[in-house]
Amino acid sequence: MRRVFKGAVSGRHLQVGLACAALLVSAVMPAAAQTIELPDGAIDLRNLPSQFGQRGNTPQNASSQLDRSRAGAGGVDNYLNMPSGQTQFDARDPMDPAFAENAEMGRPSPLERQYSQRAGKRLEQFGYDLRNERRLTSTALLNGAVPDDYVLGIGDELVVTLRGQVNSTTSVRVDREGRIVLPNMVPVAAAGRRFGEFREDLTAQAQSAFIQTNVFISVGSVRSIGVLVTGEVRAPGRYTLTSFSSLVEALSQADGIQKSGSLRALKILRGNTTIAVDLYDVLLGSRTLNDLRLQDGDQIVVPAIGETVAVQGDVVRPGIYELKSNEAGLSAVLALAGGPQRARGNRIDVLRLDKSGRNQVIRNAAGGAKVLAGDIVLVELPRDAFALEGAAEMPGSRGLAQAKTLRDVLNEPYVLSANPYLPLAVIDTEDPATRQRRYVPVDLQRVMDGSMNVSLRERDRVIVLSQADVRYLGSADVQAVLRGEQPPSVKLAVDRTITGEKLAMAGAAPLPSNEITSRATGQRSQSRRANEAASGTGFDAYEAYQQDRDRQQVPPRDDFQDGRESDGTSRPRRLIGTYQDPTNSAGVRLVESDVECGGLQTLASLASEGLQQRYSVAMRTGSRQLSDTSVIDIRACPRIFHRHPDLLPFLLEYAISIEGEVRFPGVYPVVPGAKADTVLKAVGGVTLDADSDAVEMTNVQGERTSDMSLRQLNQATLNPGDVIRVAARVAKREVGVVKVAGEVLRPGRYDIKRGERLSDLLRRVDGLTPEAFPYGAVFTRERVRDAEEAGFRRAALELEQSIPSVMAGASGQEAEQARQALPFLQSLVNSLKSARAVGRVVVEVDPTVLAARPELDFVLEPGDVLTIPKRPSHVTVSGEVLNAGSVMFRSGKSARDYIKIAGGITSAAEESDAFVIYPNGESEPLSLGRFSDGSVPIPPGSTIVIPRDPQPFNFLTMTRTVVGLLSDLALSAASLAVISRN
Repeated sequence: MRRVFKGAVSGRHLQVGLACAALLVSAVMPAAAQTIELPDGAIDLRNLPSQFGQRGNTPQNASSQLDRSRAGAGGVDNYLNMPSGQTQFDARDPMDPAFAENAEMGRPSPLERQYSQRAGKRLEQFGYDLRNERRLTSTALLNGAVPDDYVLGIGDELVVTLRGQVNSTTSVRVDREGRIVLPNMVPVAAAGRRFGEFREDLTAQAQSAFIQTNVFISVGSVRSIGVLVTGEVRAPGRYTLTSFSSLVEALSQADGIQKSGSLRALKILRGNTTIAVDLYDVLLGSRTLNDLRLQDGDQIVVPAIGETVAVQGDVVRPGIYELKSNEAGLSAVLALAGGPQRARGNRIDVLRLDKSGRNQVIRNAAGGAKVLAGDIVLVELPRDAFALEGAAEMPGSRGLAQAKTLRDVLNEPYVLSANPYLPLAVIDTEDPATRQRRYVPVDLQRVMDGSMNVSLRERDRVIVLSQADVRYLGSADVQAVLRGEQPPSVKLAVDRTITGEKLAMAGAAPLPSNEITSRATGQRSQSRRANEAASGTGFDAYEAYQQDRDRQQVPPRDDFQDGRESDGTSRPRRLIGTYQDPTNSAGVRLVESDVECGGLQTLASLASEGLQQRYSVAMRTGSRQLSDTSVIDIRACPRIFHRHPDLLPFLLEYAISIEGEVRFPGVYPVVPGAKADTVLKAVGGVTLDADSDAVEMTNVQGERTSDMSLRQLNQATLNPGDVIRVAARVAKREVGVVKVAGEVLRPGRYDIKRGERLSDLLRRVDGLTPEAFPYGAVFTRERVRDAEEAGFRRAALELEQSIPSVMAGASGQEAEQARQALPFLQSLVNSLKSARAVGRVVVEVDPTVLAARPELDFVLEPGDVLTIPKRPSHVTVSGEVLNAGSVMFRSGKSARDYIKIAGGITSAAEESDAFVIYPNGESEPLSLGRFSDGSVPIPPGSTIVIPRDPQPFNFLTMTRTVVGLLSDLALSAASLAVISRN
């Protein structure tokens, strides 16, 4: 089996490496394996000295193509900040023709560095990325028909086909005399003639020599020509091309024009004639390649690059362009760059070098202005503009000439989108003296009413909030950050991450992440677009970034600008959560979540400084802990707070709290002096249950005004820090219903009023049916059920905690008893944990009794359930009897009689602890013993319970508690049986 080692190493490293390889492989490897394949050929290690000697003739200072490419592999994105010596290894094959070219193209030229440093933005020379197939051979096949204007020459092969009197196909070449000779025809001159002209001449001569003969002519192969390429190309020299080759193909053979070479002053020396060529005509489409056909003996001269200018900003092709002279018209220069992207409304500035080589700015250059060599033309939006964003129909930049004040903006039709928040908007403005940006709150409602107006300045940003944006202030995430806690959305994301890691470590299938992956991919791709858009500086770079961002639904991940001037730094926007990790020395582990919100991050940094007092009013709403409710208000972070991270804390400073009977209670920011009716409209107004004469308002100084009417509130003004509470009307009807089932004339669900009693409910259901058994009624209440379940859980916990200590302290016979009782106790603990409490209350539901004894007639509560069964005809015997079950009721029978019918007690029964559960839920001990037969009357529907002998549990100090728990479980089971039957 032949082993092949492939490598890409420079010539100066071959000597030591190959010598060592020869010593090793000659002794241990078979002859077939002693071969190393390099990109430029194979080396036989058995003939290493002779082969390496041939390679060693190369001068020591001759660097390989790989070395040259390594020396210039500096990244394009880093050339403004990275020293030229920092390079990155390229693992491609160094003999690949595209290798050196790509490396050269990736390295900025000195001219590009100079222009980029002056402009503060990356600029590239236009036209030097032209690509074409390289290393063409003279035998390359031609595709397609030969054009009629092709000039024939000596060496061209022609295929002539005659059909008619003579049928033949002949391949002939143009001889040194410039002719072709066909059988039975006179020679025809071909060299120097156009192919179309020659075809017509040959057809005429053939038709005169032969009768009714058609002539078909094609070019079989073309001749080779030699062309000399000199000047500023990467590989000057003489190249063999085909007669079809153009100037561009010759330049490609020479590895293209260097960035120090001219594209507009090329020369083709043809004999005593000089042909000037401007490659911009080819690149811009005003000239075809067919106009640049070469001839044998041509010399192509590429001179050094001439004078240049640069065009930057909002044009089709920003870049560096070469001029034909020292100056050009502004319109001509813009035409080279494809023209401005906007048809009108462009601000054109020119950066021009002064005598000391420093930039001087020429503002608002006119269309007829002259552009000198070395100028940089900047095409941007006019500075007299502001931006509208947020809840607007058409966000974006607007000219100050059209709207100089905020009222002018709002007077435009359909300027705001649906559901804007009018009590407060924000203007992100710039102090003209300090150039510091700050937020200014404005009341849009007062601006629209005419009682307030704000003048706009250039570079202002008018941020209109939506109602959804404002309601985010009362979300669970914001409230948790204000309390210094981890936001629920971050906790959820961290738990999902940790769960995925544990599943992966366990070898299980990971959680579905297609949506997360696609979203992350979209974030990464958008982050790249954001970086490109943000590569400019100042207001216009942010404008380009925001337009790109608003077209996407997923916010960018990194390098986010917050509406102020970029300082060149980037801040992560993914929130970091904590996870309790015992394996970590710190006890916690930091986990990066997929939650992105710049506003939450800024708010968290302020909360960590202990500044919660600043937001005390904002913390009033939504301050419950997660364990207090099963519903958590987790909202997605609005994009406006991600775009402006400082906006969320700013709004919370201006917040008021509105609580009580309004449509959407919560935290709402207001401008000082805001009208209360405007704020009430923003919160959706009051509910139908609101008491219009019970409004309470507390200001920031703690002064409280009570018993206000809604009319008085609407005439009041609000300030940040105020608390408004709209009380509910005193309800005469309970919230909720009661349920009546079983043997009543009109069972169903009934609403109740405050103070309504059981007798009132029985009258509403029209009384009991003749088959009703009121003594066995089951009445349940939610509060009682909750208390019973809490008791079960508490008893289970106490019993579970006592088992280990009892097991450890038992010895001898008690230890054996404990071991035998352990399965039963564990089963009892599990039963208590999962037991469903009934919440039964012993009541009297007989209407006649309630009328005679009013103290038994109690007040109903929402959620109460009354079940009245039919008159039973059986008695149930359960517990430690041989045949537990129900037996028919027999008048006069005692408890012992029913136990005998059930087969009698078992050996594990404790007969003295037997008890009876009456149909109404009461219980009574039976006192069954040697001298008692349990003469307690047993009515129909009763349940006789024979408990287990506690002897095996004598080692427990809470034996009686265990017996009591068993009794409670039996009572719950009996009640559930009655309810399920009805």
